[in-house]
Amino acid sequence: MNTSQFQPDRREALRQQLVELPTLAGAEDPVRYRPGKTARSPRPRPQRGRPGDSRASLEVSSPVRTSPTRRILLTAAAATVGALVVGQISITAQSAHAAGVLLAVADQSMTFVDPVPGPGQFLLVHTHANWLVSGIDEAGKMKNSMNAQTIDVYRPGNPDADWVLRRDWGDGHPVPMEIEVIRAKDGHFYDGPWTLMSDEELEALPRDGQALYDHFNSSYQGGSASRDENNFVRITDILRMGLIPADLRAGLYKALALIPGVNASEQANFDGKVGVAIGRTEPLRAGQRAEMIIDPATGLVIGERTIMTYAAFGFGSNEVVGHTAIDYRIVDSAPQ
Repeated sequence: MNTSQFQPDRREALRQQLVELPTLAGAEDPVRYRPGKTARSPRPRPQRGRPGDSRASLEVSSPVRTSPTRRILLTAAAATVGALVVGQISITAQSAHAAGVLLAVADQSMTFVDPVPGPGQFLLVHTHANWLVSGIDEAGKMKNSMNAQTIDVYRPGNPDADWVLRRDWGDGHPVPMEIEVIRAKDGHFYDGPWTLMSDEELEALPRDGQALYDHFNSSYQGGSASRDENNFVRITDILRMGLIPADLRAGLYKALALIPGVNASEQANFDGKVGVAIGRTEPLRAGQRAEMIIDPATGLVIGERTIMTYAAFGFGSNEVVGHTAIDYRIVDSAPQ
């Protein structure tokens, strides 16, 4: 069964959750950011002030004349400081907005009954993806292209039965091949577990959002472009598995809300289903933005997006370099 059948259409409720943030001078739209645009502070309007009044005018009469050059420099400096302050307010407001959305999604996740396969059944996690493939062409130049593929993982209701992987590599496999079907105990399809963590390891994780955040933050061992990016990636890597219990999923959403720079918007997954996109732009990775798209009715992850927020490394501004759709349903059989 498809997750869309569990709850009525929540698109209108989603729109209510994703209320637009106040427009701020210099505020960077997390989705529609256009490079090369310089934020400008509104020009301060002079006020009449009394001596000793803290609201005294920014421009007062003075017997000392200020040169035009100095006035320009002072104005530019004030505008720069204003833009930095307003930009920080914008980031803080966006983070607070995302935190509120994530807490609401976490609460909804706890009310949703995860689909559980019975004896002889399977939980099918279907991923339809369009991923970036990079290589070297015949002229020795870097070549980038997008490759669509599908990945179906069948987790059996009987823990002793084999997991099944059905994968259509599209054009991305090094050697042209037919659709791949692999059966393996506990999902060890490629000489290792398909999931990042075993059921025992997932069970050992705390469920409280702050405790989860502290767990990931304290176990940082380098890598990624920053500690915040590493925390975001490690948490979303677990969520994208689609095979974790609702209480842990809710806790991970609350942990995401504690990561600086995380914000929320309404986005569609690769198959067009609209959800809440929780994203973060990493300044140290050429502005690359990673998003996880969540169904607000269930709290399940229904896709991801990766966007280049400005032109770099041969990619255009706002170019999508990764896009997936994830679906969950119970089925009675798996490919042989």
